[in-house]
Amino acid sequence: MLTLDQFHSQLAAGTLAGARHIKLSDQLAEFPPALFALAESLEILDLSGNRLSTLPDDLPRFKKLRILFASGNPFTELPAVLGQMPELEMVGFKACNIAHVPEQSLPPRLRWLILTDNRLESVPEAIGQCTRLQKLMLSCNRLATLPIELAQCRALELLRIASNRFMTLPEVIFQLPQLAWLAFAGNPLTQKRELDALHAHGSETISYQNLLIGEKLGEGASGHIYGASHGGQPLALKVFKAAHTSDGTPQSELAAGLAAGSHANLLTPLGPVTQLPQQQLAMALPLLAPEMQALAQPPSFDSCTRDVYADDQRFASTAATGLLQGVRNAVAHLHGSGVLHGDLYAHNILWNPGTGQAVLSDFGAAALMQDLPQTQVVQLQQIELRALRHLEAEVQARIA
Repeated sequence: MLTLDQFHSQLAAGTLAGARHIKLSDQLAEFPPALFALAESLEILDLSGNRLSTLPDDLPRFKKLRILFASGNPFTELPAVLGQMPELEMVGFKACNIAHVPEQSLPPRLRWLILTDNRLESVPEAIGQCTRLQKLMLSCNRLATLPIELAQCRALELLRIASNRFMTLPEVIFQLPQLAWLAFAGNPLTQKRELDALHAHGSETISYQNLLIGEKLGEGASGHIYGASHGGQPLALKVFKAAHTSDGTPQSELAAGLAAGSHANLLTPLGPVTQLPQQQLAMALPLLAPEMQALAQPPSFDSCTRDVYADDQRFASTAATGLLQGVRNAVAHLHGSGVLHGDLYAHNILWNPGTGQAVLSDFGAAALMQDLPQTQVVQLQQIELRALRHLEAEVQARIA
């Protein structure tokens, strides 16, 4: 990350010649014209955390720009100029003040659109022209409908519409032939069940003051994980980074995890943790053995919707069989409990390579289905089984 002074200094010194990736954060209120010195090379530009509300009309001079992040800026609409960017594939405007997405603002090569935590009440019909779109993240807005044109996005694999204003699930969702990962919790259609789940476990809260906090064990998109103990019993503490995540809210995550209940192949929460400093949100989880490790890494910019495995990663046949059976058992338990995981990915599976023992974790995208029509429940389960088939294919392709 560079300040504006650092950027100018390095640009003058020639050290940024041919730069492909720039991250610039310095409370900028205007787009720095000096960035155009990199117009012929820049592929990734991150302007998150500034005070920008517009982008220049000549932004298409960045002919190679593939990825643009501008989260945490006070934009009130998605800049229309983005639709003129010839190579732009990934657009991230999370936690701005965006209330409007102009029809002409969507780039023709768009694969990944992040508009989480804004003020959107509608999505433009032009979204149907984004036939390469694979990932669409719209959680924490004010949406009550989706355009029927979304059905034309036949490559769409991941959709996040949690914490909006949906009274019912849009039928267009079930017309997406590749959809495998769906988050829709925290909407009116699920909120009663979520409140019931939280109320049923309301007496099982753990006070932060009674925890002995240990070292940081890891970090995900939504929170930090620490080792801890309570009354001499070891556990893991997940402290959420914000009240809104890309998948929804911590309250919905906790409700789904509690509703799922205990299972040998699931990492479900022990309960909420209260009285944290700065009113942070947290939950307690079982502490897994140190030999348990993530099966893969989350998707990269290039892979978009698919997890990243090490080039030399291979699985012993017996361990792979145990791994996949454990995941199937977890999914069957969730579906039998009326829970959709929503994020059935290898990076959310912790396993022991020596034994094949596997645990499915992270309920950040999970949703309760009990109040939905049975026909939709079956359709949602089929969407999740598509994700399971992707996982099975990834593992089977790497059996030694």
